[in-house]
Amino acid sequence: MARRRILFFISTLEQGGAERQMMELMRGLDQERFETRLALCNRRDHLGYTLPGGEPYSIDATFGPTPASFARLVKVVREVRPDIIHSYMGYENLFARLAARYTGIGKAVASVRCTQMPRRDVFYERATHGMIDALICNSVGIRDELHTRAGIPLSHIDVIENGVDQERFHPIDEAERARVRAEWKMEGRLALIVPGRLSKQKNQVAIVRALSSMKRAGALPPELLVIFAGRGSPPLHGEYVRRMVDQAALGDALRLVGIVKPIEKLVAGADGVLLPSHYEGLPNAVIESMSCATAPIVSPAANTDALVDDGVTGLVCEGTDPESIERAIRRFVALSPEARALMGQRGYEAARERFAVRRMVARTVEVYARVLGDPGLAAP
Repeated sequence: MARRRILFFISTLEQGGAERQMMELMRGLDQERFETRLALCNRRDHLGYTLPGGEPYSIDATFGPTPASFARLVKVVREVRPDIIHSYMGYENLFARLAARYTGIGKAVASVRCTQMPRRDVFYERATHGMIDALICNSVGIRDELHTRAGIPLSHIDVIENGVDQERFHPIDEAERARVRAEWKMEGRLALIVPGRLSKQKNQVAIVRALSSMKRAGALPPELLVIFAGRGSPPLHGEYVRRMVDQAALGDALRLVGIVKPIEKLVAGADGVLLPSHYEGLPNAVIESMSCATAPIVSPAANTDALVDDGVTGLVCEGTDPESIERAIRRFVALSPEARALMGQRGYEAARERFAVRRMVARTVEVYARVLGDPGLAAP
């Protein structure tokens, strides 16, 4: 049987959930059935995966879409001649479906990965939905937003939850945990990791304000350590967060460590993961935390798919404001080490099967088989 050729198209390989999920999918596809290639808007790579299919193409769209960058994508499509163009995110989805329509080459499969879509992207989805053969999202929250804001029928949307590489993200033994905690100077501390880029979405500003409030009230525990692990995106917001941290004078209660590669040991060695985002799709940071048996603390917006059962597999803040985050941190600090460990273990058990990479890959292959009219493609 001839291999089916899939051309993936995404902005970059920078730190981010969509980028990691795409790479896990590319690596998880059966190489006897699929041939994969990758096209990028620019070549920035913070992930460091070994790419199946060789070096990626670049359409040189670093500063946004242009007619020239679209022409370069058309050239790539004509060279690769894919059976499917699988695109991710905003204008990349628009470019991919226009390129498929313009060239007459390949079925268009699009992935939408986050709630609170910009109005521009909602317009793209509404105006060009008829050009695509399948639309995939990773969260019921995104599905419902596509339906209510872009008018896309629920029956036209496939919800495929993220997969986590459980060979990377898993619990570690006590000896390894002690080594990791020594490396990151977490011995004797109650360490909360805040993974992801410094951005308005991830809401690090509210965390700083919550910690400042605790300090003013004399309620900042000396053992508490919060670690921001991620780049500034956009860079100006990252600088704003750094200045805010300096002005808060929180001492060693808060550290900014930038991008951490690999991050799985840090997550597994921590006491908790904190993600009070203003909006999310299905956040990798939460399911990776659960896969490491590390209890997460999340906002309601980061829990639209009921990943965390409050008080059972982690904690859910009442909102995204500093006061809600402070109350959740106080709740977490008040727990015994045994209670936090039990939360982590329960989360691990809940995540182990639900978020296996093989399950995400198999569900995606079912979509490919459907749009290609080739049911045998999804056979075990």
